Amino acid sequence: MKAKAVFVSRRDFLKFIAATGLCIGVSRNGMTALLEKKDVEKTPGFSPNAWLHIDSESIVTIYCSQCEIGQGVFTVLPAIVADELDADWKRVRIRQAPIATQYEDPVWESQVTAGSASVHHFYDILRKAGAQARKMLVAAAARRWQVPVGEIVTSKAKVIHKPSGRWLCYGDIALAASREEFPAKVTLKKEREFKLIGRPLHRVDALSKINGSATFGLDVRLRGLSYCVMKRPPRYGAVPRYVEKKDAYHISGVTKIFRVDDKVALVATSPQSCIRARDRLKVKWHGGEDPGLDDKKIERVILSGLERPGRVHTIRGDIKKAESSSFMTHEATYLLPYLAHATMEPMNCTAHVDREKCMLWAPSQNQSAVLQAAREETGLPTEKIHIETPFMGGSFGRRYEVDFVRECLQVAKKVKGPVKLFWTRDDDFSQDFFRPANSARIRAGIDKDGRISFWKHKVSAPSVYWRIEPDLLDDGIDPSAVESIHNSAYSFPSLHLEYVWIKELAPPLGFWRSVGNSHNCFTVESFMDELAHKAGMDPVEFRLKNLKDHPRAARVVEVAAEKAHWEKGAKIGQGLGVSQHYLVYTYIATVAEVSVDEKTGTVKVHRVVCAVDCGKAVNPRVVKEQIEGGILFGLSAALKEKVSFSKGGVVTTGFADYPILTMSETPEVEVYVVDSGNPPTGVGEVGTAPIAPAVSNAIFHATGVRIRRLPLVAERVLRHLSEKG
Repeated sequence: MKAKAVFVSRRDFLKFIAATGLCIGVSRNGMTALLEKKDVEKTPGFSPNAWLHIDSESIVTIYCSQCEIGQGVFTVLPAIVADELDADWKRVRIRQAPIATQYEDPVWESQVTAGSASVHHFYDILRKAGAQARKMLVAAAARRWQVPVGEIVTSKAKVIHKPSGRWLCYGDIALAASREEFPAKVTLKKEREFKLIGRPLHRVDALSKINGSATFGLDVRLRGLSYCVMKRPPRYGAVPRYVEKKDAYHISGVTKIFRVDDKVALVATSPQSCIRARDRLKVKWHGGEDPGLDDKKIERVILSGLERPGRVHTIRGDIKKAESSSFMTHEATYLLPYLAHATMEPMNCTAHVDREKCMLWAPSQNQSAVLQAAREETGLPTEKIHIETPFMGGSFGRRYEVDFVRECLQVAKKVKGPVKLFWTRDDDFSQDFFRPANSARIRAGIDKDGRISFWKHKVSAPSVYWRIEPDLLDDGIDPSAVESIHNSAYSFPSLHLEYVWIKELAPPLGFWRSVGNSHNCFTVESFMDELAHKAGMDPVEFRLKNLKDHPRAARVVEVAAEKAHWEKGAKIGQGLGVSQHYLVYTYIATVAEVSVDEKTGTVKVHRVVCAVDCGKAVNPRVVKEQIEGGILFGLSAALKEKVSFSKGGVVTTGFADYPILTMSETPEVEVYVVDSGNPPTGVGEVGTAPIAPAVSNAIFHATGVRIRRLPLVAERVLRHLSEKG
């Protein structure tokens, strides 16, 4: 008898595995801090500040102001509070903080998760919050026992009177502690006293994501929920001239079809009905911003910018004198494509709007902007807007934008009851805010000792900041276009840095993981390798000679080279490539071990070794995970990714024509954390930038072929091999 096939969703399959005990390979040891969902504000206890609450049972709830996008902040940030508090990590509960001014980033003055800044910006604030609570608990215990404060110590959510051995749980004195004077000044722990900071704690959100119980934006389900998908213009600037709805309304479950700006919304009782109706909807589109936009035009425009005068960002030293006295000079031009974010979970949002309230479930990393959008779209005051921030299936900068939130609110105002707006995969590509295309021309020289004598760097690219934060453009110079060049770790005694703003290309731009570093690291580190080769020097030795002013940068290069066994050379048939970079106050060096199939041009990355100095690693495990993830994200872009355009719009519609790295193509990745003793800095974006030049440099080492354009697809590599003969 033939068995009947039963469809099981991925989420249901994961839940089945968890329920039957088949989930293996994930240790529960240390995974004890659970996500808190109950309303702790109504629980009696002790809330000395916005960051924590202690109830009568000594359960400590810690609020995380940052969004969990997969980077581990729900583990790392609460551990900082818990350590200074001397909480029992097994009895800590973690909750997403609401959108409120007290949770805003102290540097950016906005509640946003971006720029690899979570630990860097909140480290001292969170330590102080934990220490304030601990001091008030000690004061309450001292008052109850009538003993000096100096005789009391704390450990695992207990106050202990050392001379007598008496102790109380935090919950026993929580209410009493709330009556103590709030301490404006506190003494923070010394590093040797840390119990959680610096330890490789397991991710608190890992188990729920593995067993399928975690709630992402697409998982939000409400009674009476409608669904919405948009019919979108095929090219930039086009608008619907005529809409034929008849065939679409014949689809069962379709309830509304109406125009929203330059799109047409289709609302139905199921996602499937929405998509089927969209396929049947007939729209005649009119106009277009640039009907001739295609890949060839983009390349032509970007490269032509190098022939135009630009804005000078930096002039340091005497360039003409340095060039005339250089032992050797070299010049090269590089070109990088538009890239998409390609998040695992496409954009989505759920909303319920009426005249009295707005309920919003928005998987966005830019919470302040979500609140602002809700106020503007609904006209409601802040107190009548409630926003939940669910987990997000990746962002990489895409969910900094709130365009999908605004779309959902616009639809929700016209739909009775809650509605979920969701994007299909082709929507996600066609409506992305891309990493811009970029070209650069570098000319530099070295002296007889192999030290860089001058560096001239010209960047031609559209501006990311023009749309997002135009006030940050300094005299027409986009800060992301020149980042990590003017402040490079290399010693450039003479530097001329110039930017040409490309304004004539239509694709909208956004923050992409590591932003301008993803361009500039590739161009600078590729050119450094070219200079080393011209000088007849070892690439590692050449870099170390030019990092004399940055010992932390030199140290990570030394560690990466040592761990990769650089001195032994590459294995037969392979090449080794190295790169280093400085971004978000963190130093990183990467060595790639690569082979090239000279018959097909296929590049195989076998091993990547990385050393990173992010100051104090609050959680070394999460640091390594983030660097590993960044490396693979950057490697996928380096080897495969490019958005294509034609007839004025995006023609990339999915992973069939935007392939990403697969598991079988994933190399071994080793990450070594170098603790310099400095304050903690960011790691979320750090691994992405240096992998592309490391691989490209390894290809040159293996084949003698220098490739200055990305991606490193087989066709391009094979063409260079053929030209080399």
